[in-house]
Amino acid sequence: MRAIFFVATILSIVLAFALPACARPPADLPPEIPVGCLMASSAAPAWGPNLIKAVQVGAEAVNSQNGILGKPLKLIFQDEGPTPATSLYAAHKLVDESRVQVIIGGSTSEDVMALGPYVESKGVLLISPSATSSTLSNYGWSKWVFRIPPGDSLQGGVVAKIMREKGYKKIAMLVQDSVYGKGIESTTREFLRGLAEVVISVKYDPAKLSYLAELNAIKDKNPDCILHAGYYDDGAVIYEQALKAGMDTIPWIAVDGVYDMPLDRYLDAARFMEKAVTGTVPVPDRKSQAYMDFADRYRALYGFDPTIFCDTAYDSVNILAAAIREAGVYQGSAIRDAFLLAGTGYHGASGVITFNPSGERQAGIYGIWKVEIEGTQYKFKITGQPVNFTRSGM
Repeated sequence: MRAIFFVATILSIVLAFALPACARPPADLPPEIPVGCLMASSAAPAWGPNLIKAVQVGAEAVNSQNGILGKPLKLIFQDEGPTPATSLYAAHKLVDESRVQVIIGGSTSEDVMALGPYVESKGVLLISPSATSSTLSNYGWSKWVFRIPPGDSLQGGVVAKIMREKGYKKIAMLVQDSVYGKGIESTTREFLRGLAEVVISVKYDPAKLSYLAELNAIKDKNPDCILHAGYYDDGAVIYEQALKAGMDTIPWIAVDGVYDMPLDRYLDAARFMEKAVTGTVPVPDRKSQAYMDFADRYRALYGFDPTIFCDTAYDSVNILAAAIREAGVYQGSAIRDAFLLAGTGYHGASGVITFNPSGERQAGIYGIWKVEIEGTQYKFKITGQPVNFTRSGM
């Protein structure tokens, strides 16, 4: 009997040490998994309410499939407001009052710049569905911030590709004096090096009411093409004044910040864009099953098609759900590490996603857009085939 008892004791000790090495410990998740949502309910047409709708579609999709290991996602919304300061204040409320360990939001690159040091200090993961500046990869806190859309280091390459194909040699740059504008400028310059000359680069204050001095300085340089990087509200003023200054005979290339401008509110800007502007914008992989499933859900709930960055907002929720499932705990650092793994070769609504360790996407799909008139209405139209772009170029 003693021999049997001794053998049984030895076996129990061996099993106690061996089992954790070959089996994942049980998940330690709350009954409901809180996800902070930091978005502006009244921002640019697609960056506000439509992004909120897309996140809700994502949460509904996850919860309809038994949630995360049987636990539902619970979205907790805070309006980020109009400035980086109001966005930071709202993030404090999510972390301090609602105790979230992960936030989907930070609509602009400027918002993320303000939020980055804070989320690092709190050990909270931030996932932006719409910030694109590549400079956001350059900080110690960058490992706490993932950006789902392809970054400006890719978009600058697409802009430069258009310029090369059109044979433009003298380039003027008119960019918002912001993280976003300066990021587009620097990456486009990099891709144009040795191929075209930047004859003037003007950085402007987006809060100004007149840009005539900036436009006249550019006009005096007689460029082949003007690059514009700004948002739709300052862009509308620039385009209206450029129309009056007769600058609609110069080709302009714009980027995603002015896409989805409410053209019916800015008719002079729309007239100018229809004559002079070609643009770039990240687009989803519309042929993928992931996108078609998302778009069907979105239309069924809201009665219209998803708009810009809705696909990346939806992907934010689904990659996050996979990361929490993999982490097995509701802890910011564990979810962050699992998010990097989940976002490696992930087939999402916005295409195939792979992140680098600083949270930036390594490839993206871009549409080339024009403003066209249909009857009496101006509309944005994606023209031609989408452009697939990676860190190494095409």
